[in-house]
Amino acid sequence: MPPIRRRVRRVIPEIEKSDTLPVMIRTGILLIGIAFCPILSRAQAGASTEDLGSCTLKNYVYHCDSDAFTQALASATNVAIEAQNVDSYARDRLKDMLAHGYGKQVVDQSDSPELIFLIVPVGSDGINISPGEPVLGSLRVYSATPSGARQHLLWAETFSGPQDLPWPAVVRALTLKFQKHFPVKKSGH
Repeated sequence: MPPIRRRVRRVIPEIEKSDTLPVMIRTGILLIGIAFCPILSRAQAGASTEDLGSCTLKNYVYHCDSDAFTQALASATNVAIEAQNVDSYARDRLKDMLAHGYGKQVVDQSDSPELIFLIVPVGSDGINISPGEPVLGSLRVYSATPSGARQHLLWAETFSGPQDLPWPAVVRALTLKFQKHFPVKKSGH
């Protein structure tokens, strides 16, 4: 052990006398800065002032402004629907609700819609061991870019239920829940 102690003692005075000490300090500060960079970026992510629509994500749950979405829904004339390729039931149910219930023109995404309605099943792989029923489906509404792509999330609706519930029942529940939040205006004829 004594030779190792002597060796350490000899190295330290040599470092103090050389020009490598300022380089080592700068390198250490740089490494500490790099280590804290992800922490600082996550802390600033919640304080974003960027316009992300009328929904914010807090504790893994979207909180949406229903007044802002009500205005967007009322002013939109052309809407598009996104669903899985083989999901004609969800597409037809949404189209019926939007066209007949809300008086919207359902168009392709290439025809410049103002809103995009996305309905998708939420995958629940394996066995659910959570205390409540799992989320089975989601209906989300986005503003659209001029080219017809999804832009900002304006509304999010989810439905939870038993895992063995058929998808058409989930679609029906999601559309009924949406209509409960935003009642269909009854026409005079």
